[in-house]
Amino acid sequence: MRTNTLPDATALLAFDALVRRGSFTAAAEELDCTKSRVSQLIKALEKDLGTVLVLRNTRRVALTETGQQLARHADKLRSLLERVRIDINEAENEVSGPLVISCGTSFAQHLIAPLLAELALKHPGLQLKLQVENRLQDPVAEGLDFCVRTRYVNDEALVAKPLGYVREWAFAAPDYLAKSPPLEEPEDLIQHRILLDTSRPQQGEAPEWRLENQGLQRRIPVRPVISSHQYGPLLSAAIAGNGIALLPYYCVRQYLASGQLVPVLPGWSHDYWPVFLVYPYRHPLPRKYQAFIQHVVPRLRALLKSEIDPDQGADMPPLSE
Repeated sequence: MRTNTLPDATALLAFDALVRRGSFTAAAEELDCTKSRVSQLIKALEKDLGTVLVLRNTRRVALTETGQQLARHADKLRSLLERVRIDINEAENEVSGPLVISCGTSFAQHLIAPLLAELALKHPGLQLKLQVENRLQDPVAEGLDFCVRTRYVNDEALVAKPLGYVREWAFAAPDYLAKSPPLEEPEDLIQHRILLDTSRPQQGEAPEWRLENQGLQRRIPVRPVISSHQYGPLLSAAIAGNGIALLPYYCVRQYLASGQLVPVLPGWSHDYWPVFLVYPYRHPLPRKYQAFIQHVVPRLRALLKSEIDPDQGADMPPLSE
């Protein structure tokens, strides 16, 4: 009795094996099942299609006209399924396809973007997308492959690979320092123009800088003339001679080299915090994930290690996986 349902794929593959191998015994050997199982599948397929496909006798298997027509479709099904496995294996083994990476503005500009440019040249098949967000993001919920997070992760569903630490130092333009009161101790900051980072909540009503130098700590009340929750505006203001800003070394490296900025209060630094590469747990990791991690992680670690302490004598805790 003919039905309107799709033919059973397992039965079609059994029929294809029977056609190619020429006997129920040989088909059973290929499919790693019993001869009776192959016979049952063929009978079920004939019943489902409402026609006889195979003429059986003791010496050989012969196909009916409809069996010959079906044999072409069964062969295409087997080829398609074989292609699926090949394509999946290639997708897992080739470094290609989309990768979405998210991080904050300053990390994107000064650290991540140059590394992604190198990675894109190394693996032209990758389609890299950098999302710049100064907020905590959930890689799973927001469809992200990788996130750069600072401070803490606290999510057991995510892999958090430590990259290093970020520490803030005080910088100013030489022109500003030349026309401003002397600056030799942290307490001298009270007399200076301050460019304040408001991305972290202040403890207490009045803004202050908390500085540390080899165990010595100072809490200095400051009077900000420009405030921002991002490093970019504070960096621009410092270069323009508007005052003193606390910034990570990776933001100011090129401006120190050009002489547009100089360190102030050497040895005194603000807070430091850990940085992690965060991504959803996957096993095994696709090749494009492995390529990204192998390229980005060691380079970011080297950059952060070299720039956490620009010859100012600060000790940092060791990284731990």
